[in-house]
Amino acid sequence: MLLLDDYDATFRSHSQYTETDVEIFLSECRNLAYHSSERKYLSMIVTSLRRLNETGPSLTPEKSPWYNHYAFQQLKPLTQENVDSLLNKIELTSKLREGIEEIAGGNPALLQNSGFILHNKRRSGETITAEILARDFVAATEHFFQDTWQLANELEQTLLMLIALSKLAGRVQNKRYDLGDINVIFSQKERELIDLEQRGVIKRSIEQENQVYLFSSTIMEWWVIKEIENTNAETLKQREKVFLNLMSHQQAQKVTNVIKYLSENKEATKSIVKWEWKLSRCFA
Repeated sequence: MLLLDDYDATFRSHSQYTETDVEIFLSECRNLAYHSSERKYLSMIVTSLRRLNETGPSLTPEKSPWYNHYAFQQLKPLTQENVDSLLNKIELTSKLREGIEEIAGGNPALLQNSGFILHNKRRSGETITAEILARDFVAATEHFFQDTWQLANELEQTLLMLIALSKLAGRVQNKRYDLGDINVIFSQKERELIDLEQRGVIKRSIEQENQVYLFSSTIMEWWVIKEIENTNAETLKQREKVFLNLMSHQQAQKVTNVIKYLSENKEATKSIVKWEWKLSRCFA
């Protein structure tokens, strides 16, 4: 068995690894797995952060589609039943358990990190609280949330920002705002939202008979809000182009004004964050 981890990294050309080299490498991998005599004794498994057809070289008439050679299997988040089964094996206070579910959701990597931190704390004899767990968890997994954000395309980033803003709407200190009917936008971008859900970034919930989108991890939500707060004039100008492809000019202006306000008043979200998230003190 040949396992090629982060296979999509081979698609990124540079001065010493040209686009032609990329094509040759992919062709040779395909020949090794499907056309060479060694194929009888070889199984090739590749992993990628995104679907190969999204990140790989563009398909042209003379090229074989990705699905002709690769069977796609998406690794989805653990179900609540899986999470319960896992956490039931660990001696936890109710607050620690709630904290783990709040920051890790059903993501296997994040749950593994939280378990590793718990194990090390107990082995060293340290007192464990939900706040300490969250603090160390943020330090250990910050790169995970940064990668999740950076690997999202502009449209996906915009949808994540809208989900965060819609949750904050009307509850930010000294500022009431109306984003308009965001649900219309969500209904038009169902495919992208489903993809984000399958990747474990967001989840669906029913509130007052309406479908709403929530972040699977409160730390991811915190990360997105921080991105909103750190938006500068140049970045906001680029975002406006995406907004105008999603909504009316009037609604785009409303969203732009809210982002501008939050970027200029970073203290504005603190009251709602403290009220909303049990472990928010660790995310400052």
